[in-house]
Amino acid sequence: MKKILGIGTALVLLISSLAVGAKAAGPELISTAKFDAVALKEISNKAIPGSLADDFGVQLGGMGSDIFRTPGAKAGEYWVVTDRGPNVDTVLPTGGGATGFMLPSFSPLILSIKVEGDKVTILDQIAIKTAAGQGVTGLPNLLGYDAIPSDLKGVTGNSLYNVNGLDVEGLVRTANGNFWIVDEYAPSLALLDSKGVLLERWVPEGWTGTSTSYVVNKTIPKIYLKRKANRGFEALAITPDESTLFIGLQSPLLNPTKTEGDASQMTRILRFDIATKKFTGEFIFPFEAPSVVDPRSTKASDLKLSALVALDKETLLVQERTDLSFLLSTIKIKESANILNSKWGLDATTPALETWPVQKPEGVTELITQMEKKVIFDSLIIPSMPGKIEGVAVLDDRTVAFINDNDFNFSYDKTTGRAIPGAVATQILTVKLAAALPNFPEKVLGLVKAPAPAPAPAPSESAKTASAAKKSISCIKGSMTKKVTGTAPKCPTGYKKKS
Repeated sequence: MKKILGIGTALVLLISSLAVGAKAAGPELISTAKFDAVALKEISNKAIPGSLADDFGVQLGGMGSDIFRTPGAKAGEYWVVTDRGPNVDTVLPTGGGATGFMLPSFSPLILSIKVEGDKVTILDQIAIKTAAGQGVTGLPNLLGYDAIPSDLKGVTGNSLYNVNGLDVEGLVRTANGNFWIVDEYAPSLALLDSKGVLLERWVPEGWTGTSTSYVVNKTIPKIYLKRKANRGFEALAITPDESTLFIGLQSPLLNPTKTEGDASQMTRILRFDIATKKFTGEFIFPFEAPSVVDPRSTKASDLKLSALVALDKETLLVQERTDLSFLLSTIKIKESANILNSKWGLDATTPALETWPVQKPEGVTELITQMEKKVIFDSLIIPSMPGKIEGVAVLDDRTVAFINDNDFNFSYDKTTGRAIPGAVATQILTVKLAAALPNFPEKVLGLVKAPAPAPAPAPSESAKTASAAKKSISCIKGSMTKKVTGTAPKCPTGYKKKS
């Protein structure tokens, strides 16, 4: 284990090592399971009969927005959720860009699934809907605030806005069967019952939408109105005792302007008390430099916070990514670093929190230090990992499941008006980490801790000779260093040999 300095905070990258005559301890890809192709109409109409008269050839997809394992669930059983539905980039008659919704009536789906070997079976499908049983749809909420929606011919209008619309990106389920979700539009937090009925929604102070079918609470700090369009809340975690939610903002706020937001490497995490239904904390999350997360990237705007898992009330797993690769880290949530109702929520604060690291706002370095960020997994170590991994679930103290978002994977044929399915499948990948997770709540979560490995046998004389022939090299990626040992050691993808 080697300590290194990242973006002003101490990081630890846990690297697998080879024991003489033994297999690597990890990280190791254990299994990969894929969803079979199924018509989107089939699943949507099971959830809300008659909701889609035609899916125009679109297959079920987008389920990688999040993955959640219910405490004590049977092996291989998870909950997943789709995002807003199939869409493409379009051009308006005026020449501006828009988001073309192929199926405007589609509503996000929550799916109960079971993974067995390399197959995924759908056990149940639940549409997110109003009390009247109408699907909320995945359409943007507000004209002039959300990205512009259109049909596939580039025609827009008020009918393509829906104040109830949700672009769901995070999901947890509680013991009573209710769901909590987060959405990118408002951005918002929402409570659903076990049937997917929208009961209550939390949005930023000053958000102008209203609804008569459920309660709208405008209690999220007003500064969250500065979220980047379609990059609102992306991640959601619940503590093992089901008392607290943590909500991750996908990208830095455009604060004070888009220029600073696009250059920023600082996003935010909110804390919510379930019993009182109040926000009780706000904490920073500093991204690594783009090239550290992905050697192919140079733009801070490529960075996204996509998944959270709460190991306890103070320890979170955080996934930061580009579209091609990601890092998984642990962070500490400390009350001394709580910035809720502080100067960092005020428009008048200069320099703004989001100017970091271009500027160095006073006090931010201290906040970063308190977080104790430690990198525990780099996806580039496993070359077969797909892009756009957006969901993370913990199985035991060494094992984690990941899911990718395939964005419904289609191309649009303008001649026929139908979709052409692509080859990118939604996958669930199980990975054994190089070291055990800290503060692992096995008793609370109803999980089984992996047995300790048997001690390796004493090496033979031939093994000793082979060991003597091995050599070590140091590999670097940004500020991270990895030691590789072997008879012909090579640096993993994304790393370069240190001279």
